[in-house]
Amino acid sequence: MRSSLIVALVVVATAMQPAAAQEYYRGKTITLFAGQPPGGGIDLEMRLVGQFYGKHIPGGPSIVPRNMQGAGGLILGNHLYSVAKPDGLTLGMPGRTGFVLAPIISAADTRYDLRKFTWIGSSASSNLVLWMRRESGIKRFDDLKKAKREIIISGSGSTTSNSIIPEVLAKYEGMPIKVVRGYPGIADAVLAVERGETDGVLCQRASIRPDMLASGGVIPILQLFDMEPGVPLLQDLVANPREKALLELLAAPQKLGLALIAPPGLPSELTRTLRAAYLEMVATAEYRDEAVKRGFDVGTPNDGQAIAGYVASTLTSFPAETIAEYRTYVERR
Repeated sequence: MRSSLIVALVVVATAMQPAAAQEYYRGKTITLFAGQPPGGGIDLEMRLVGQFYGKHIPGGPSIVPRNMQGAGGLILGNHLYSVAKPDGLTLGMPGRTGFVLAPIISAADTRYDLRKFTWIGSSASSNLVLWMRRESGIKRFDDLKKAKREIIISGSGSTTSNSIIPEVLAKYEGMPIKVVRGYPGIADAVLAVERGETDGVLCQRASIRPDMLASGGVIPILQLFDMEPGVPLLQDLVANPREKALLELLAAPQKLGLALIAPPGLPSELTRTLRAAYLEMVATAEYRDEAVKRGFDVGTPNDGQAIAGYVASTLTSFPAETIAEYRTYVERR
């Protein structure tokens, strides 16, 4: 069963949009940022949204895709929070784990409050899968536990799940895993697997080249949510309560999916317009067919208002000891 934050009912038609919004966006340009470098899953999903979103916003504004990468989405988050104007013309998709969890642990470079952003929506919860290069010889979770050599996993930022989840497994399951952090983005981390520099990578299906999937060049051995048929769930593979709590914290941003956000203080009429347009877009066959073709999780869309509620409640309710342990991974060098 697919994991999703809420069930969104799309009952909005363009004709229902306020006339004022129709005139406001006519002839205007929206700049849409991704918080990661070009080529990775976040960048590609941002560009997918940029391709279709303008058609559903009253007035039909143009959308220009841009990248503002760095620090796992924190740089874009800071920009949207304190630099960008709340005029509905600057939107962003900063990222997942790093962007969402940094303020929870009071990371030094974080200058934003998640509760104050204007949450527009997300297309679905985001699944993470541990893909192992066929030549690694690791075909299932037990193979990883019994490995007699060091298993190298590609990682990116110090705050990201693709770096930290394998390190959690190494600590609690006694696996001989070494995570190579520092790849600029997930596209570079995946490329390292393709080149044989590393044995595996934790990422979305959409970040893996279709030919690698089709040829069996990479093998999925575990997943965060129940989306890949026949692939075991990570939470079912571990037993330690502290490990489970930490993995639950790391899974929380993935439940949000890759959210589209606007700066704090966006006028309510523009907020309603952008949220309605987003839900309308993700419900269309045109968008969903293209998303599936590109390997993205479509599932059930998450409404911006519900995301805001989830951020304000669930993401602030994790035990202090779990947050403190997550911080040790973030601060690891």
